[in-house]
Amino acid sequence: MAAYGALVSVMHIVDQVQTHPFPPISIHQKQAESLTEAVSSLQHFLEGYSPRGGYTDEEDFWESRIAEAAYDAEDVIESYIVDRIRARSEIDVEQHTSSADFYQGLQMVIANMNSIKIEIKEKMVLQDQNHNIKSARSAAAGSSRSTSTPQNATMIGFDDVLLRMLDKVAGGEPDLQILPIVGMGGIGKTTLARNIFSSPLVQEHFDVRAWTTISHEYNSREILRQVLDQVMEEKWEDLSEDDLGLHLYQSLIGRRYFVVMDDMWNIEAWDRVRRFFPDNRNGSRIVVTTRLSNLASLFNYANGLEMQFLDEDASWDLFSNTVFGKESCPLELEVIPPLRELDP
Repeated sequence: MAAYGALVSVMHIVDQVQTHPFPPISIHQKQAESLTEAVSSLQHFLEGYSPRGGYTDEEDFWESRIAEAAYDAEDVIESYIVDRIRARSEIDVEQHTSSADFYQGLQMVIANMNSIKIEIKEKMVLQDQNHNIKSARSAAAGSSRSTSTPQNATMIGFDDVLLRMLDKVAGGEPDLQILPIVGMGGIGKTTLARNIFSSPLVQEHFDVRAWTTISHEYNSREILRQVLDQVMEEKWEDLSEDDLGLHLYQSLIGRRYFVVMDDMWNIEAWDRVRRFFPDNRNGSRIVVTTRLSNLASLFNYANGLEMQFLDEDASWDLFSNTVFGKESCPLELEVIPPLRELDP
């Protein structure tokens, strides 16, 4: 496995530089620790990774990415070593790589490795979530009118919708995006938002999460307080609206955050609080559920979702699961198509 060998080579070079610094160069201690941690994580991934369903082109893709990152690390360190050797025998040292340039180059390599590590983690979490949904669907199909677990029961018929929304939430452009979920009352907007909010992918992908319910009679101060309580894990009762907003803004700076604003009825509610949600350009997302299509259109509607009614089979599954729980519907309550009249 070329990628694994390249990572081992990087660790060997780092060890040699740290323990036998000749020529006299050194890697900053914190950089060495960061590089070692990144390499170890990627090694651990390669040791245990096997795409669900067997080896595929996806594994080759990740091996290629990891190998390239390892080769880059080797190039940066070895080039600097060679440069230092030449500098010792030449008078004009200004033409050679400075320690600052070496530090910056190695920092870029470490950042790339960490980026790969995060991408892999997100892909695996999404893969597991997809697998769990498909398994639940297969289990339901394997028994007569079988029901799903309580966690999945409320999402009957919406598993594909959930996966599409998770892709929007965790993917796309780095800019802060508002993702509206629009539909009539009772159609499942809040249920979908809850499943997104509690999904392993969202928990892994975002630094902080918060949920606030707005409703018809909104209170902008209460919106800010609810979000801040969850972001800071403290209680903020006595501050003014502006002070709450300032604390919220400061606590979100530099962090990838995910916020659900459930049941929004008026764009004024968003206008009052929007300035306190910074665009960190790191993939932060805000999901807004609303019954009003004209309100959803004020956001970037292309990023959102309009909830549709369930088809007949999914509607029956939802009804059966709600009424009978884990038990199947009694046969005497099943609707039996009328038999044809027998000819005399």
